[in-house]
Order: sequence, then C-alpha cells, then structure tokens
Amino acid sequence: MRRPFLPILPFLIRYPFLSYAEIFKFDRNEILSDLSGAAEKVKNILDGKIDVDSEPLEFLCSNCVEKEECSGFDSCDYPIQSVEYLRLQKLAKDAVLNWKRCMVVVSNLDDVLRRKFAVRMARAFREMLKKECDDFIFVVAKDFGVRFDGFSVDFRDYLKGAIKIKSDDWKLVNRKVVSGFVQLTRDEFVRLLEEFIKDRLMEKVPIKVNVDFGIKREIKLENIPINFECFPECMKKILAELDSGKNVPHTGRFAIASFLINLGYDVDKVVEVFRNAPDFDEEKTRYQVEHIAGMRGKGERYIAPSCETMKSWGLCIWNCNVNHPITFYWRCVRGGGSGKGTSKRKGNS
Repeated sequence: MRRPFLPILPFLIRYPFLSYAEIFKFDRNEILSDLSGAAEKVKNILDGKIDVDSEPLEFLCSNCVEKEECSGFDSCDYPIQSVEYLRLQKLAKDAVLNWKRCMVVVSNLDDVLRRKFAVRMARAFREMLKKECDDFIFVVAKDFGVRFDGFSVDFRDYLKGAIKIKSDDWKLVNRKVVSGFVQLTRDEFVRLLEEFIKDRLMEKVPIKVNVDFGIKREIKLENIPINFECFPECMKKILAELDSGKNVPHTGRFAIASFLINLGYDVDKVVEVFRNAPDFDEEKTRYQVEHIAGMRGKGERYIAPSCETMKSWGLCIWNCNVNHPITFYWRCVRGGGSGKGTSKRKGNS
C-alpha cells in the first residue's frame, strides 16, 4: 500500500505554509466554519505570544535506503503501520486547515498588521528550521524554487531574498561567488529562506471576511512618561516602520535609539522597540543600545543626530523649523501641543 507524501506529513503539522499542504483540499465553507480560534491565534502572534514546537523531527528520507532511486514524495511506500500513517495524516490535515483559517484572518487585516504577522512567524519558522536536519532544509528551499548546491545559492535566487536584508554583509559585492553560486553558512542559508517564507506569508487569500476580533494596530509605548504626540515626524516614521517589521537602515536605528535614550527611555524599553526588526538579535541589540547609552565603550552617552544629519542620511521628512529633534520634542511639550502646528512637510514652505 502506497502512502502518498508520508515523509512530509509530520512536517506539515509544523510547517503548514509549504506547498505540499495542497494535498489536502478544503472548500470555502469548511474554512470559514470557525474563524474565532484562528483570530485568537493571530492576535496572540501579533502580541508576541508565539507557541511553536522547536524539537527537531526525524525526516524519513534521510535514512531511506532507496532515496537515490526515489521519484518523489508522491510515490513513497516507506514501511509504517497504517494506524500511525492515519494519525499523522489527520494531524497534518488539521494543522493545514487551521493555518488556512489563520491566513484568511490575516489577509483581511491592514498591510502593517499583515507584515507584522509575517515577520514574526517567519522568524519563528527560521528558528525551528535551524534545528532540523539538512535534508529537510533543502526540501523547504526546493519548495520556494531556490537553486542551490549544498548551502551555496544561485546568485539570482540569492538576490531575491538578500535584497531585503539591509546588512552590508548581505550585499553581493561582499560575498564569495563560485560558478554563479553564492557561498553561505548553514545559518545564513536558513536566514535567506526566512525572507522567502515571509513573502509567502504576505500573500493574500482571496476570501473576504469581516475581521472584528479586537485585532488593531498600535505602537506600544506604554508605561513611558513621555508624550509620543510630540515626537518629530522623522522619529514617528522610524518607529512605525520598526513596528511593522520593515528593515530600517542602521542610521535610522541609531537615530531612534539615541533619541529615545536622550528622552529617558531605559535600555530594556529601547530594545523592545527593535523586537519586530526582521534581523532582530536581542543580545546584539542590547549591546548596541547599551553602547549608545554610555554603558559600554568609553562610557559616553551618544547625542541624537541633528536635523542636518538626519537630512544627510535621508531620514528627514518634515520641516520642523528647529535644528534638532530633541529641541522639537521639548518645545512641543512645553507648548502643550502635538508639534505639527509648528512644522511643515518637506517641500512645502
């Protein structure tokens, strides 16, 4: 008895975004029959509560004596008791259905929330993948059409993912390329796959529903004794982009971190501001923020960049009639206003 797609079933339970999930067919009514649970899960993910199973799974193909002759998952007849196969099949089918319901909910949110969901889940999947065996990681790469040779990636596919990673380390000019393939480490290979996963999670499901489960967008600055409305527009924009999971350049990250530190934010709160960044690494972020705060290095606190510097960095979006973002903030606070009344959008004088 052949058991189609047997090796992938355990992984579909944890990676239901894979195209192999299409072995399960669901009609519209089945998907829409219960969205409340999916909405609650999406809300938890947006709130940073992500519950995933990080224990690595055994990939049957890795140990299969016939893998060299294998014609694909669809013809797998790996020996396994029928009862176990049926159990895995049911768990995988349920996981895929629940995921489809989540994607319906996400597809009906605004773009900022959709990106936030995609960033957080792609990062979670990346951390899970790092613990899986190489064979399965290559299965995921093939699922996205990535051409590779070991952990080296065809430069065309490399550029598709790496172009969204702002670090200079990922620029093609800084990479070793051999016969058209960009050489990567295992962790870098998985990091690149994260960008492909993120793109897939941003795809919309063509099902319109009215999502009203208390899911809303907000920049969380709770418990901070400052007036967010008095932030200059450049800093508001950087915060909004970080909150939505966009890749903010290093200059923007330094600007907002030093600005917040200068206003009295403690290090922990500043670190939280960066948590949605696609390449967020808490240890590295904390080190950099502590350095800006004068807790490392020479012990000198960095001053937030002036408006002139912000303009040279391409970060200025508003004519604030001041020479420094901190000046704008305190002038606004003392005046009791929102700040917009004393400034004009760039280009309008």
